[in-house]
Amino acid sequence: MTARVAGSAPRDAARLPEDGAGGRRVFFALWPDAGTAETLSGWARRAHAAFGGRVMRPETLHLTLAFLGTVPHDRVADLAALLDDAPLIGGPLRLDRYGRFRGPRIVWAGPSAPAPWLAALHGWLWRALSRRGFARPDEPFRPHVSLLRGARPDDLDALPAPEPLDWTPRRCVLAASAPRPEGSFYEILAECALRIP
Repeated sequence: MTARVAGSAPRDAARLPEDGAGGRRVFFALWPDAGTAETLSGWARRAHAAFGGRVMRPETLHLTLAFLGTVPHDRVADLAALLDDAPLIGGPLRLDRYGRFRGPRIVWAGPSAPAPWLAALHGWLWRALSRRGFARPDEPFRPHVSLLRGARPDDLDALPAPEPLDWTPRRCVLAASAPRPEGSFYEILAECALRIP
């Protein structure tokens, strides 16, 4: 995984290794530090003991802000440039519950209370993306970190509530996803530091 220095999005992002002839599968996300990822990996192992499925590897854990799907190679650099000098404000986020998406059989970690700074960041990003022709999803934003994929559809009540995790994200990234049989691999194309008041 190649990280870029905050505020220095690569102008040659479209020339990075390809993961498909039609473009790259890209998304914007908040990326956890190693300690936060390790704690969330513990949550994932406990969830796996209850529901099976495939545990997300620690280096793949993230909170998606905007999934754009496959984007033509010649548009990737413009997306990376969104993070240049962007005045992105962060703040604390308390992850304190498990949740699930039944269709894709995902078990996730998320907050039970909203974080106004996160809603503001999500809104700013989608306004910027809309100006570039990307359609904002109809469904409401549900901040979460995916822990398991392919989990059994058992009742979440069987899993004790986790010890709350207070996380202050420091990195907003543009990442590319390359699906493989053993799971997705991510490459960070650009990033910027969040400003914490």
